[in-house]
Amino acid sequence: MNSVAHQLEGIVKSKVRADGGTTGVVDIYKWMNYIAFEIIGRAGMGCSFGVMEDKVPEYLSASRDMFPYILEMWYMRPFLPILTKLGPASFRRAVVERFPNSSVQGLKRVVDIMDATAADIIKLRSEGLEPRNPESGLVAGEDLMTTLLRHNQEVSPEEQLTREEILAAVNGLVFGGHDTTSSALARTLYLLSEHQDIQEKLRTEVHEAHEQYGRDLDFEQLNSLTYLDAICREVLRLHPPESFIERVATKDWTLPLRYPVKSKDGKGIISSVGVRKGTHIYVSLVAANRDRKTWGDDAEMFRPERWLEVLPESVGESKMPGVYSSVMTFLGGPRACPGMRFSQLEMKIVLSTLISAFKFDLSEEEVTWRNDVIVKPYVRGRDGTIGAVPSMPMKVTLVGESN
Repeated sequence: MNSVAHQLEGIVKSKVRADGGTTGVVDIYKWMNYIAFEIIGRAGMGCSFGVMEDKVPEYLSASRDMFPYILEMWYMRPFLPILTKLGPASFRRAVVERFPNSSVQGLKRVVDIMDATAADIIKLRSEGLEPRNPESGLVAGEDLMTTLLRHNQEVSPEEQLTREEILAAVNGLVFGGHDTTSSALARTLYLLSEHQDIQEKLRTEVHEAHEQYGRDLDFEQLNSLTYLDAICREVLRLHPPESFIERVATKDWTLPLRYPVKSKDGKGIISSVGVRKGTHIYVSLVAANRDRKTWGDDAEMFRPERWLEVLPESVGESKMPGVYSSVMTFLGGPRACPGMRFSQLEMKIVLSTLISAFKFDLSEEEVTWRNDVIVKPYVRGRDGTIGAVPSMPMKVTLVGESN
C-alpha cells in the first residue's frame, strides 16, 4: 500500500506543478477512487489495474454505473425474488437480453464487464502468469485471491467453491472494497479542508512520526497515531459511505426499541415493534451514528477529539451492534463488513502520505454530496445543475512551499 500511496503523491505533485506554481486544483475524488481501486487490485487480486497511469479500465467505469441503474429499476425490485427463480439461468439470461428497457440493458452490460474482468483475474491467478515487479511492492502468493484459489484446491471437492461463487467473491472484493473507501477518503479530505486547525494538527503528528520511524509507517506505527485514528473514527461515524442498509426479516420477530417513542395519539409509549417475515427493513446508519441521546448534543459536529476523551456512558449503554467503535458504519453480526481492518489501514496510509506532503483547501467549485447508494461528491454548477459524474476539485498546495 505504501508504494501505491507514494505513487499517488508523485502524481499529485506533478498535477500541482503543471502550471509552474506550488498550488493547483486537482480532482481529489478521481484520485481517491483510482488509488482505492489500485490498492484492492494489488493487495486483493495480485495484479495492477493500471489506473495510476491514468488508464481507466472498463471495470471502473462499469462499477460507477451500477448503482444508478439499480436505482432506476426500483419498481422492479418487488418482483426479483420471483424472477430469479423463473426457469434455468440460460432462460433468464435470454429474457434479460430481450427486455426492452434501457436500465436493464445498461445493468446487463455492467454485469458482463465485471464478470469478464473477474474471470480474467481468476484465470491469471490460477495460472500464476502475473509478472512480478520487485518495485511494485507485490510478493508472490500474498494477495487474497491467490490464497483463496490455493485453499479452494486443497479442500475436498464437495467443499470447493463453484466458479460462480469465486466470481462473486472477486466482484464483491473489488467492487465493495474500492467504492466505499474512496468515498471515505474524499470525505475526510473535504472535512480537513473545512477545518484547517484539525488538518494542521494531523500534519504535525504525521511529521513527528516520520522523524521517529521513517517515511513508510507500518501497521503498528500507524495505529500509534492517535489523532489520525480519531479523525478516521469521527469521519466514519459522521459520514458513513453507505447512509442506509436494507434487510429482510427471515421470520416473525419483535424488535425492542432502545429509546421508546410516543404513539401517534400521544397517549401511549411504544417500546417494541412487531415485524412479519418477509418485511423489508431500512436501517439509517447516519441516524444511528448521530443519535443525540447516544452521542450527546454535539453528535452532528465533526469533533475528532471525542475519541481521545472518555465517551459518554450512553454510548456503551446503547448496545449498538456495530463491529466498529459503537457505530453502524461497518454493520454488525455475521453480515458485517469483512474488509473493515483493510479499509482502515488503507485510509491511514493514504491520509498520512498526502497530509504530510500537501495542504488541502476547498476550491471555488461548490461540491454537493449525493447518495448513489454510496455517498459521492458532485460539482454543482452556477446554474444549479449537478455534474454527470462524481468529482471533487480541491486546491492543493505543496507543504513547505508557497507561490
